[in-house]
Amino acid sequence: MFDVVQDTVGDLYTELQSFTKFRDRIDELLQDLKASPADAKKVGEDRVAPTEFGDVAWTEAQGLYGSYKTVITELENLSKMLSDSIEGMGIAVLASHKGYENMDEDIRARMRAISGSTEEHYGGEYVPDEPSAKSAEPTPTPQETSADF
Repeated sequence: MFDVVQDTVGDLYTELQSFTKFRDRIDELLQDLKASPADAKKVGEDRVAPTEFGDVAWTEAQGLYGSYKTVITELENLSKMLSDSIEGMGIAVLASHKGYENMDEDIRARMRAISGSTEEHYGGEYVPDEPSAKSAEPTPTPQETSADF
């Protein structure tokens, strides 16, 4: 009986160490991201003026500037989503160790905020597509014929 208890305690200790190492790695990744130029707040700091693409009367310059603004906005969104996802994983690891109901209310509120932001970004609850056997092979477009393959 003592051996069973000792084995269980050893397993729990090993599991706790694994959780702790994983959580620490997530925290480190999050800190690295927030300190880097890829942080959502830093990505768009050095904005380019529309005139730097050429005369603003040129349609091409306007198009380039529009594309630039779109790319910067999407990079900011991506960085924020990545940061939130990493933070959410850290909270999930903590919740799996302590139990969600045993977490502080502010941490649970942050997890709900991350979840809400993600749902807003995806336009609803995110449900990844399941791979199917048919999707493994490329589907020819209407312009392609069997002679193209």
